[in-house]
Amino acid sequence: MRKLLALMLMGLVILVSGCLGSAPTTSSTHQPSTSTTYSQSQSLPNVTHSQGFPENSSKNVSQSSQGINFTPVEVNLSPRVHLEIDPRVELIQIIYFIANPKWYQERVSPYLAGATPYNYPYMKDVAEYFENYTNATAVKMIPIMVKEGIAYDAIPEFALHLNPVNFSKAMNWSDMLQYRPWLNTTLLDKFARAVAQFANETDFWKFYNEHRAFYNETLRRFEEGNGKTILNVTRFEESFFGEKASSWTIVPLTLISRHGFGFYINRKGDKYVYAFLGFSNVKDGIPIVYLSEYGITFLVHEFAHSFVNPAVNEYYSLFQPYESLYDPVREKLSMMAYTNFKIMLYETFVRAVEVYYLNITGNKDDAKRKLGMYSVPFYFIKDVYNAYVNDYMKHRDVYKNYTDFMPELAKVVGKVYNETDGGKKVKPPMTVYDFLKRANSTGAIVAYSSGGYSRRVAENEYHWLLSLGINATLKPVSNLTEKELKGNLMLVLYSNSSLLKELNRNALVTVNGNKFYSRPSGETYTGGLKVFEVFRNPWNESAVVYLAVGSGRWPFYNGYFPRIYYLTYVIIPDWGGDAFEWA
Repeated sequence: MRKLLALMLMGLVILVSGCLGSAPTTSSTHQPSTSTTYSQSQSLPNVTHSQGFPENSSKNVSQSSQGINFTPVEVNLSPRVHLEIDPRVELIQIIYFIANPKWYQERVSPYLAGATPYNYPYMKDVAEYFENYTNATAVKMIPIMVKEGIAYDAIPEFALHLNPVNFSKAMNWSDMLQYRPWLNTTLLDKFARAVAQFANETDFWKFYNEHRAFYNETLRRFEEGNGKTILNVTRFEESFFGEKASSWTIVPLTLISRHGFGFYINRKGDKYVYAFLGFSNVKDGIPIVYLSEYGITFLVHEFAHSFVNPAVNEYYSLFQPYESLYDPVREKLSMMAYTNFKIMLYETFVRAVEVYYLNITGNKDDAKRKLGMYSVPFYFIKDVYNAYVNDYMKHRDVYKNYTDFMPELAKVVGKVYNETDGGKKVKPPMTVYDFLKRANSTGAIVAYSSGGYSRRVAENEYHWLLSLGINATLKPVSNLTEKELKGNLMLVLYSNSSLLKELNRNALVTVNGNKFYSRPSGETYTGGLKVFEVFRNPWNESAVVYLAVGSGRWPFYNGYFPRIYYLTYVIIPDWGGDAFEWA
């Protein structure tokens, strides 16, 4: 068990306040993309468009950089809506890329989105330009900063605390401490000084200016397909939340893939909203960023955190008596970096906003499917969504803004608390981690339907279990004994397997021939499909099944189960790619 836990902990997220929302694909055995939660600030850093620069912003910039263009590459979609390659965020990304800690490799590396120095020359340029600075203090500090919790959303959040020209510390860390009270401000100060020193010694502005054409093309591609939608999203957010932002800024990330982050800053009652969006793939050497990707409505989700989080914070005392509602999903959500009930509320409320947005923009089928799959870990999201539709949006004369609705949402959550006996009646979703824990204790049988591809998948997983120190046996399904059926089973089956009739009793996705029915969403899928899911063994409820079902031989061509510890189920097309559903 000690070996298993050690190996698994290496793959878990650094637990920081955040939101993680993404869909696994068959092309990766890593945990998939993230989208993270954000904190508020009481003062405005030196933002780079309408607010301009401080008078002393060029102080301490290297002499060789004097006369260099210090303005960021940006596109203005409207006077308040901006696309930008923020130099501060770019600098911090580069430092993390050069340091390349294990967390970066496994969670956000460009390689996870299929980028290489060959198809994405920007990676090569970064490596070559900064190759002599791998021993710089800022680079050497990265493993320490990751351990401290400066990962995911905290990376761009930290960056926005820096001066936009010389990268020295420009504001205090009070907002970061609100969500990460354990942070060592002395260490943050030291890192900020090291970052400024790194920028100065490497003549970072020279590199930034040499890549203006690349940055401009990245923004042009992003605007080309998304400009109108972005403006519609900002209008939706202001209408839904009843609050006008002073500015909306989207920063496409060039060296962080598949994860999105939201952040906002307050100054004297004005709100400045940011969304930092990781790229999903590379085309013609340019990172491609989508507004809806990885199982979430990416931009709506990230922008919504800037309104949901502060509203929850202001009224959290009303929700605090119901904190035991977190207990049934504690293990699953903790592995997704949602480490407490408050973050669970953020994520539930934001995801309900996503569903509402999809419904009013004519995507009712997507809304229904998303609401169903979100309900697996966020089990009272339907109650929240119904409150949005039947109360909040129908009575905007009473609720002038979203914050006004918090007392009513607290009543909704209180009702769930009473109906579930404080969460005790909620059946927690099983996960891959549950299967591995049980298998580590009592062993596992890996069994497969006859066929070359199905056997290859089973053999790969069998060896994986052995590498974790788990006692496993490999055999064809036809050779399973009645006793073995009652154990922990890792099954690779075709959709015509006779075992499915009994397995369907407990499965979230039932399979009958070419029909894959999702109980969470109510959707039925047909065609070339595969499903991976974890549930209690119908022959013995104390054991766990990790099941893979394919509609034919081709779904198993890639040869692996998703090795994602918090996964409960995923439905994927047989050719791979983004999931139809996952939880």
